Amino acid sequence: MNWKQILRLSGTMQSITGLFMLIPTVMAAAYGEWVAFRAFIVSLAIIIVYVAVILTIGRSWRSRTLNVRDVYLFVTLTWVVASALGAIPLHLSGTTTDYTSAYMEVMSGFTTTGLTTLRNIEAAPRSILFWRSLTHWIGGMGIVVLFVALLPLVGVEGFQLFGAEAVGPTKSKLTPKIKNTALILWLIYVGITLMETILLLFGGLSLYDALTVTFGSVATGGFVTKNASVGHYASAYVDAIVTIFMVMAGVNFSLYFAIIRKKLTMVWRDTELRVYLAIYFIATAVTTISLVTSGTYRSVGQSLRYGAFHTASIMTTTGFATADYGTWPVLPQAILLLLMFIGGCAGSTGGGMKVTRLVTMFKLGRQNIRSLLHPKGFFTIQSEHERIPWKTVNAIAGFVAIYLALVLASTLVVASAGYDLLSSFVSGLISVGNIGLGMEAVGPVGIGFGPMPSYVKWFLSLMMLAGRLEIYTVFAIFTRTFWRR
Repeated sequence: MNWKQILRLSGTMQSITGLFMLIPTVMAAAYGEWVAFRAFIVSLAIIIVYVAVILTIGRSWRSRTLNVRDVYLFVTLTWVVASALGAIPLHLSGTTTDYTSAYMEVMSGFTTTGLTTLRNIEAAPRSILFWRSLTHWIGGMGIVVLFVALLPLVGVEGFQLFGAEAVGPTKSKLTPKIKNTALILWLIYVGITLMETILLLFGGLSLYDALTVTFGSVATGGFVTKNASVGHYASAYVDAIVTIFMVMAGVNFSLYFAIIRKKLTMVWRDTELRVYLAIYFIATAVTTISLVTSGTYRSVGQSLRYGAFHTASIMTTTGFATADYGTWPVLPQAILLLLMFIGGCAGSTGGGMKVTRLVTMFKLGRQNIRSLLHPKGFFTIQSEHERIPWKTVNAIAGFVAIYLALVLASTLVVASAGYDLLSSFVSGLISVGNIGLGMEAVGPVGIGFGPMPSYVKWFLSLMMLAGRLEIYTVFAIFTRTFWRR
């Protein structure tokens, strides 16, 4: 294990976290939020000491190369330490009741989960809430992906780092150099962020609100600075813009690069994209029809507005809300529950199992049926006219199995704290899937995660991390094989 190189990279990584924290620090001073300002200053001092010590220890590394074990450990430690340091301002400012809640809040932010332990969000300092939302934006495209884009500063090959954090089964590099791929993805991410911010400004939102809502949208996170989430703004225009950008954020970002290069045929032929959009539009249509026929809303327009918004919010694992869908008919609620299992596309900022995995599992089931009917036949699983290697298929099948096992394990842990079955199950589902908003106790008007015992919060924090890093990266370090020489 190349410990010194791991420590050196970790110190460099956390210095980037500290640079981002300077933004809300300046805001705290500008707003006159001196308690929050002191909390940020103390946090920055701790980060500086941490980085200085770690870089001193790791200054004389022997090799720049990292093996697979080094990469998995570094990526996992990056997210764990970033959350630990990022939680300090929330705890010191009194925004959360204890450090455990602060850690869960920031882990929820970095992993773009969006579940919260705060009961009265608007009572918190604005600078703290901005930092909370900023963690979404940083984690959306990936802390380590940003790091890879800056790799010339530290000198190390970034392909394995990129792969260990990338969301979903990756297809291919956009450019021959992984550094350029990471940079392109971040530039596209920044561009989409600017577009939504400008459009929300036209909708009457302040720059502060426009940015925080945008951070939650493009990162499919869900944190907002209002207790009523996006519903606070009571604007059909804002709902429409946010819906569009949530759906956009759930698309593989490599397809936007293809659009820029005018390869529109390749975009349309992408099976995952077509299935993703088909699921979304069908779910929206059924939800809207159910809301209209049940008389939940007075018009078709209102039904479409709320149906399209919440369908996008849940499927892309954003977790925004504009209404209490717990009062909706059973069918729309069932659709939302089903969408929690699906998630966005691979290579997007969305969580969940990912559409491409479910498509592959469907093809695997179909192939097995054909094998039963034609025992001597030889069948393969295709994707965009290319054969999917059985190694990849097995990895996907294993991922789905472990994913469901983690959801069930989380259900038991939450249930042990006295929560009802549906709330317990959904709590596990939205933690592993990085969705953030569920049903019953963890729904739009539920009691949330604040009252949960500390052991539940720590466990769900681990589940959020595992879900964001695609399970294998995190749980590999808990195996004997990982530590065996």
